[in-house]
Amino acid sequence: MPGAGESFVPQAPHLLHLVIEKIKQPVGIEAYQTKTVLNHSGVLREFDDIEEKLIYVFPNQFRAQIISETQSGFTVESDFQFIKVMNGQVVSVEKSPIDLYTDILLYRDHESLLKQLVLAGIDTQTVTFQRYNDLICYVIGRPTAGLWIDKETLFPIKYVIEKKGWAVEFIYGNWQRISKTWYPMTGSVLLDNQLFATINVKNFELKSQKSSSLFNFDQIKLMYPGNEVESSSDKASQVDELDKGIENFKNLYE
Repeated sequence: MPGAGESFVPQAPHLLHLVIEKIKQPVGIEAYQTKTVLNHSGVLREFDDIEEKLIYVFPNQFRAQIISETQSGFTVESDFQFIKVMNGQVVSVEKSPIDLYTDILLYRDHESLLKQLVLAGIDTQTVTFQRYNDLICYVIGRPTAGLWIDKETLFPIKYVIEKKGWAVEFIYGNWQRISKTWYPMTGSVLLDNQLFATINVKNFELKSQKSSSLFNFDQIKLMYPGNEVESSSDKASQVDELDKGIENFKNLYE
């Protein structure tokens, strides 16, 4: 019919392949960032910002380390396993909702990223067009639980999941390039449509040599024994406050 037509919508594996071709997978990335979290009263920055060093060894190893003279904590992800250590003890082997922020940044081959989206509860059989602000986006999954990709640039700009009763939304912005590799310099985390945290990357660089012990789960468990549950110590770190604050944050808006 004259004037009739429709745009081609690629399937999820092909679309993710295009995304990875754009942002690239180097050997490794090292990034330094500041995470600012809403406190329990709903006001920004009552306690100090969280300074973090992020280490990516591709295809699927990641470590986030707190940079502080007074705080101690790190998380490690490798081969779809996860572990969190705080104050010298393993406290969790399960991601909290905010830990999913790095899914899109770590899994930089399309098969692994597709697997991670499925594990996050995304319907990867569905791809649609949606508008986000002034951008036309591909959406893998549903708008309320899916990955939003800018149609023009192919940058992931929004990742929305439903986890433990939460609607968790991650925003990625200001993608910058070193060599052929791209990384978002700003980000934010929303819980049930309310701002929970902002992320500002100070710098990132490409790295190729990292000790395998940084990602060795057996060695980490030997060095930092624990019950793999949240610590109840009154001396909890900022990372404790971030995790424990999620439920308190929710109560602000009920």
